[in-house]
This record gives sequence, structure tokens and C-alpha cells, in this order.
Amino acid sequence: MKLFSLTTLTFLLVLPLTLNAEQGKIDMHGKEGVQKAQIFYGKVLEIKPAMGYKYLKIEEEGKEVWIAIASAPVSIGDNVGYDKTTMMKNFHSKTLKQDFEEIYFSSDVYLPKKANAPKSMKEMLGLSTAAKDPHAEIDKATPQELQNHTPTKSFVKKDTYTVEEIHMWRKELKDQTITLEGTVSKVSQAIMKRDWVHIGDGSGNEKMLTNDLVFTAPETTFKRGDKVKATGKVIVDKDFGFGYFYKVIIENSTFEVK
Repeated sequence: MKLFSLTTLTFLLVLPLTLNAEQGKIDMHGKEGVQKAQIFYGKVLEIKPAMGYKYLKIEEEGKEVWIAIASAPVSIGDNVGYDKTTMMKNFHSKTLKQDFEEIYFSSDVYLPKKANAPKSMKEMLGLSTAAKDPHAEIDKATPQELQNHTPTKSFVKKDTYTVEEIHMWRKELKDQTITLEGTVSKVSQAIMKRDWVHIGDGSGNEKMLTNDLVFTAPETTFKRGDKVKATGKVIVDKDFGFGYFYKVIIENSTFEVK
């Protein structure tokens, strides 16, 4: 069995390994751009520094994988994102004096920020240094807008709901399958192994964040501006980690383009 050393990979590592996404490459909020490599996520179990690199043992969906990254401030227990575009089998590290049956040399690595307050996925991936907290607008809402946001209609079981109604009645609709008709405003593809589709129908309040609803699906083919009939399961208080939290989101979705 042939073992490869780190020097074997010199030609693969001419460009420096990056620690932040390029502007516009990945955007959970749907700005247009193409993701160049699928990003995987896992928890750091072990760290081994070696010659300007760090070898990380990662727990990814119940299995353990090894990745190598440029030396960076990462700690055991951190949740990190990484690509798997360069994989080596039977790799030998002379510095560590260790053989790896498989190891990925990741050039796109996303590290959580160390902060007291949770950060959005957009901020954590370095997509915008001036990213604005969308929930900050709630603090600026007028008393009338806050009053309008308070559920005033009793829950009614319907075949088709509006975006505002799903926000308003999210607790009553929890874990139920719903349908709505609207227009696609944003699509973010292949992030955390799913597509993220923002849909609006003219209902709701922009300042109160009730005019937009996110649907997730394994894969989608439509684009911004398409009118769709969307069906999916209502999930309440969904935490994806990385400080990215939804009061309501629709998962396992299917779509019919109108």
C-alpha cells in the first residue's frame, strides 16, 4: 500500500487555504451567486497542529472524518464547515508520524465567531462585513405596527394559507403540512445539503418579518420571480446551529410552478 506525504500535495496547495467565503459565494438569504463546492458541517473532536496546518477529527452525521486546514483559531467542540474537493487516501504525515486512511485537504473552511451574542449564518461565513441584523427592525416598529403584528384572528383550518397567517398561527400549525401560493423572492442552493427558498404573497409586515417564509427542499430548479404552489411541514423554533434560528420554517417541501 503506497503512502503519500504532505510534500506530495505541494502542487495542490499553491493557493492559500481560505478561512472565509468569497463575497457572494454562499448566502443563506439568497443573493445570487454560484457555490463552487458543497460545504459539509461537523463538530471538532480532536486537533493536531502540524507545520502551519491543523488536522481536525470531525464528527459528521454520526461518523468520524479527518480534514486538514491552514492553521486557524479553532477549538474542540466547535462546529465548522468545510469542503471535500481534495481527498487523499493512505496519507502519511511525517510531522505527526501518523497514517490517515482518508483525509480531506479543505480550501473553504468556515469557523464560528467567538462572541457573546449569536451571529447570523451570513455574518459567520464572512459574506458581508456590514451585514445588518434583520431582527433589529422590530425594535424600530411603531406601536401601531406592533399592534398589527399581534394575532387578532382566531385560528382557522384552511386548505391554503397566506405567509402572514403561517407566521401568526405557527404554534397551531406546528408539525402540520400546509400549502400556500406565492412568488419566489430568493433561492439559495446546496447549503447544508438543501435548497432554501424564500416565498412571499403580498401579506405580512416587512418590519415584523412576517412577509417572507422560507421553505427547504433537497433540490429545486426554479428561479427568483417564479410563481409557485408550495407544500411542506411547519417547523417551529428551528435552530440549525451557528446562531441561525427560525421561529417558523417549512421543511420537506415540494413545489408546483404555476
